[in-house]
Amino acid sequence: MPGGTLLPPELESLCDYLDRTGYPISGCMKIRPDDGAVAAWFDGDTSVVSQFAAFGAGPDGSILAFWLTEGADARHAPIVHLGSEGSGNKVLAQNFRQFLALFGIGYDELGFDELSDPPSDPSSAIAFRTWLLNEHAIRCPVVGAEIAAIAARECPDLQAFLASWYARRYRNGA
Repeated sequence: MPGGTLLPPELESLCDYLDRTGYPISGCMKIRPDDGAVAAWFDGDTSVVSQFAAFGAGPDGSILAFWLTEGADARHAPIVHLGSEGSGNKVLAQNFRQFLALFGIGYDELGFDELSDPPSDPSSAIAFRTWLLNEHAIRCPVVGAEIAAIAARECPDLQAFLASWYARRYRNGA
């Protein structure tokens, strides 16, 4: 996590919930601190690494992160999925509250599941959805397509950002 990052209070609350309940909470995704995955994903490019604050991962090593497009304040930052093999990269939600609504649906892997379809096992997140509603007044939709569509429309273009970074980073064999 880049130094000085301001995190949304809902993340601390979620970590407290996990301390009490353990996993699974929703599908196969896990909330965990960055173990150097963002630096590895961006091949050690510190100028880009500092723009992402990882807070979770998928079972394949994919990364869930705040995209710090406007500095170190993650409280309103878009949430992105960076696939472990470079695929499935996308903005998932406009902010962490929207991400929690998406996470609570129960998809196995947010970066790869079809968000216009219901998850294969929505019951995996029943307790989590109840907690989200009671603790944060967050209601989870049946499918995540609208959350993802709003994020894609309202947030910066992650694919364009990654393509531009890749071109700059590797055009001269760096």
